[in-house]
Amino acid sequence: MRILVGYASEHGSTRGIAERIAAGLSRHGHHVVVASLVPLGPSRGPEATELEDLDAAVLGSAVHDGRWLSAALEFTRRNADALAGLPVWLFSVSLLGERGSAFHPFVAKRLRALRAAHRSPQPDGLRSDADLQDHHDFSGAVESEHWPFPGRVAFRLMGGRYGDHRDWADIDRWTESIARRLASGP
Repeated sequence: MRILVGYASEHGSTRGIAERIAAGLSRHGHHVVVASLVPLGPSRGPEATELEDLDAAVLGSAVHDGRWLSAALEFTRRNADALAGLPVWLFSVSLLGERGSAFHPFVAKRLRALRAAHRSPQPDGLRSDADLQDHHDFSGAVESEHWPFPGRVAFRLMGGRYGDHRDWADIDRWTESIARRLASGP
């Protein structure tokens, strides 16, 4: 199968997760195209014509201010028709994953409950007729220089810890679940 693993990353954490997912899917014999969804120069990321040859898509974005990066949202809007015919897996990368977190476990548990109560199942721009398979949250890497001073203060007051909080085992498990689903067919 031909699979797009697209990502929008600001500091590289989401890109690293996308590359890990792509490597895992490649080990299952899939032809994987890894592409940034963030426009660089004249390139605007993968276009709808390239999506026509795909069998599935795995799309991920860093989450800032509770939302996917604008480039990822724009990609899903611009390619809504092409994505509507594909099985799509989504992943979001923030300070709070489903397993890992930059926060103390007590704070993480509360924040996960808030997220579950307020997040829509899919990002803006992905049509409701898309074949959405799953949306998984991963924790990313965060450094103090990624934030302005007020953000650093709030982060530390909430018990946040700087560093790389990516849970590679969780990423690998999720990738394996995608590979199993693709092997089982439509």
